[in-house]
Amino acid sequence: MNADAFKEPKRQHPMAWVSVFVKNLYTLVRSFWPVAAGLAFSSDVFQYAGWVGAGVLVLNGFAALVEHRFFKYHLTHDALVVQSGWIQKERMVIPFDRIQAVHMHQSAWQQALGLCGLKVDTAGSGGSELDFAALNRETALELRALLSGRVQPDSPAEALQVESNQATEVPPLMELNARKLFKVGLTQNHLRNGLIAFGAIMTVLEPLERWWGTWLESFPEWAVLLLALAWVVLIVPALVLFVFLAVFVSVVSAWIQYFRLRLEIQDDELSLQSGLLRRNEFRIPLSKVQLLDWRSTWLRRKLGLETLQIHQAKAQADGGAKGVGLTIPGLEAEHSQRIVEAVFPQWNPERVEGFRPDRYLRYRLFVIALVPLIPLSLVFGMTALFGVVALSWGVFRWFTTRRKFNGYRASTDGHGVLIESGWWFKRRTLLQWHQLQRVSFHQNKIHEPRGLAHITLHSAAGSRTIRFIPVSDAKRLMDYAAYRIESYDGSWM
Repeated sequence: MNADAFKEPKRQHPMAWVSVFVKNLYTLVRSFWPVAAGLAFSSDVFQYAGWVGAGVLVLNGFAALVEHRFFKYHLTHDALVVQSGWIQKERMVIPFDRIQAVHMHQSAWQQALGLCGLKVDTAGSGGSELDFAALNRETALELRALLSGRVQPDSPAEALQVESNQATEVPPLMELNARKLFKVGLTQNHLRNGLIAFGAIMTVLEPLERWWGTWLESFPEWAVLLLALAWVVLIVPALVLFVFLAVFVSVVSAWIQYFRLRLEIQDDELSLQSGLLRRNEFRIPLSKVQLLDWRSTWLRRKLGLETLQIHQAKAQADGGAKGVGLTIPGLEAEHSQRIVEAVFPQWNPERVEGFRPDRYLRYRLFVIALVPLIPLSLVFGMTALFGVVALSWGVFRWFTTRRKFNGYRASTDGHGVLIESGWWFKRRTLLQWHQLQRVSFHQNKIHEPRGLAHITLHSAAGSRTIRFIPVSDAKRLMDYAAYRIESYDGSWM
């Protein structure tokens, strides 16, 4: 197949309706499950649940078939054109130069059939503006090459195969093997995963409640009392079992999400592949990366790991719109260095000037940390017990807020700026001066007498703030940012 095949309107693969059906059904269930759960308690309504469910499935299936039938796409010399809708028709035109990235994804059934989905992200959308439900893998590869500009619409698409063969010769920036995947699983949110697992178990056991009640009624009273006392003895084993279950779920979820993760550079793009049941392949052009955002917990740092988010532009740089980005767990220091050298090659950490916040922030963090003592004083009163608790909490938070304060810093080498914060939950953000959209200066009546201010650096991928620095440093950074933005003559994305 060559590029001419995309000049005429085409439909997706016939199995695309299955993906649309599942997606619409999931959206429907997620939106109306509280109403359905409430009606299920009514016996008059529950007896018609089977008919209602069958009707919903039939209507959803018909809607998926209609959506697949009337969804067509084709390429012009400079844009992707999509037509959709039956009763209300819609025509979407996406210029090639507006496309930020094109990502591929494969669920388990798509992998079995040799199909994949395709998501098109643009600079004017918070997430994916267009999602192809199912395409042949060969078709998806060629369409991605055309949309990302690696193959021109008027040139043979067979050049993609040559480029792919060349790209495979480049060693990856990082890979996650079994040992690293296990370490990533150990650093997940075990409490959340344990509660999810516990909720799933209770959901399975709840329909058996009537059977359990009937079974217990057959026991004599002394046996029921003995079972009640046994639960007290089993509290500690139950907690151990909960912790084991939480860690197990965390490790399994890490394997499912990040199985065979591979990060590499292909055709001046960052390519990330990962996933077991759902295989994802994300690509971001190196020139369009806006900022690098590292996050780590105390446990991850003890294991020598960090999680990196690589962000592109998003629709609202200041707001909460979800931007286009890659999440890479299990990064070691050498991996981070390779990525920085590939994305921001001019960054030189050995030639930096540092900026630290004023000690006012140190005391401010400590005072805020003492706020939880106020409701405790209302509950317990000014008793000896409260005094011991308040003193212990104050000493503990004095040392922890000092560690947190020491984690705040910013540094620049003239090309980029690195902003760091936190201690237990640590964050580092690296961005380039010339990619900033604007810089804002903040100062209130409390900061002004102390000669302090904040400056916020606004990029197309979000905003980061350097807090509580001297006004002279803030103005100097603002002036330098304006100089770098105005003097840079290259492309910023």
